[in-house]
Formats: sequence, C-alpha cells, structure tokens
Amino acid sequence: MINKMKALLRQKNSCVLATTDGVIPHCSLMAYITLESASRLYLVTPRNTKKFRNINQNPNVSLLIDTRGEQDRGKTKALTVTGTCFTLKDDEEISSVRKTFIRLHPHLDGLIRKGEVAFLCVEFDSFLLLDGPERAHHENLREKHTK
Repeated sequence: MINKMKALLRQKNSCVLATTDGVIPHCSLMAYITLESASRLYLVTPRNTKKFRNINQNPNVSLLIDTRGEQDRGKTKALTVTGTCFTLKDDEEISSVRKTFIRLHPHLDGLIRKGEVAFLCVEFDSFLLLDGPERAHHENLREKHTK
C-alpha cells in the first residue's frame, strides 16, 4: 500500500498545507515537488507569510493531496501526510530544488526569482490514504525509520 501512496505523491504536484501557530490552524494551497523515491516533499514560500511564521514556531505540518475532479466522487483518493517541515540551508540543495521548481512549476518563476523566498522540506511521519468514502489505509513511517 505504501507504493500506491508514494505513487499518488509523485503523480500530483499541488496540495493543501496545514500549519498552526499553536492555537489557530491555517491552510494554504501549495505547489510541490518530490523526489523520485517520494521520501521528502519540497515547497517554496515567501518569507513574509503566515505559513512561514507558523512553521518557524511549530514545524509539525499536515498536507492533503487528492484526486478530486479526476473521476466520480466515489472514487476520489485523498492522501493526508503528516510530517516535520524545515527551511533548507544547504546552498547546493537549494539550487537543485530552485531549478526543479522553475522547470516543473513555471508559473512560480517570477516569485522564485524575486528572492525573499524560503525553500522548505517536509520529512514524512505518516500517510493516511482514503480510497473512496470507506477504505482507509494508514502507514506510520517514523516507526519504520526507528526499527
């Protein structure tokens, strides 16, 4: 089942990112990229946003990636990902992520080239795949990393 979950991550390129300041949740529609291994997910955001401030206060995030609009509603898949989000610091990794974002999300070129953006990485803790309205599959990834 984990392979189906990761395939959905690779297949899509936008998500809803949920952050919190510790009290109030905040959701943002985001473009993302992921590695072929689907072991991490990358985001870009201006530094002067509520989501960026929230992540600096509380790095625990949730993402929703879904297939609504692709078929009838009874067959929609929705993947909820929990994880820890941090700002990239390594110049080489930032450069690679920047180039990939511009290639895969050309509509973000202007935003990225203006500067004052942060490239973020989400390391996954868990996946919850809802396959239609009644089938749910959960994978706790942190347990697998610590075994």
